[in-house]
Amino acid sequence: MIDRLHGIARAVRMLRLPSIVVGWLSLASLVVTIFILAPHQGDRFIIPGLVGLLWAVSTYAFIVTFATVPAKPGRAPGIFSRLKQKIQRGWYWLISVIFLITTVIVIGLTVRMVSIWLREYGG
Repeated sequence: MIDRLHGIARAVRMLRLPSIVVGWLSLASLVVTIFILAPHQGDRFIIPGLVGLLWAVSTYAFIVTFATVPAKPGRAPGIFSRLKQKIQRGWYWLISVIFLITTVIVIGLTVRMVSIWLREYGG
């Protein structure tokens, strides 16, 4: 699983800079909406800003985390070096499970927030 995530992260690594840009633009829109615009003017931009920020942070974290994954333990000369490799890969397994759980949560939040936004402002 982590090798597949590593391959996906390497394939989409060109999205790292766009995810940073989308994250900063989403954060800026949230700040402007909350602190500068009048309440009745900017309410409609809060949910898209939150969704954009969630996905930008999630994408960036995925690319940065899984861009480098330790190799599978091979025929290393010592038991301690093999153990070290297994512990490192185990850590990435834990991170991948946590990442997959948070992705499901972000998908659920996105569906919920977009449905609320469409109900309120979609017409």
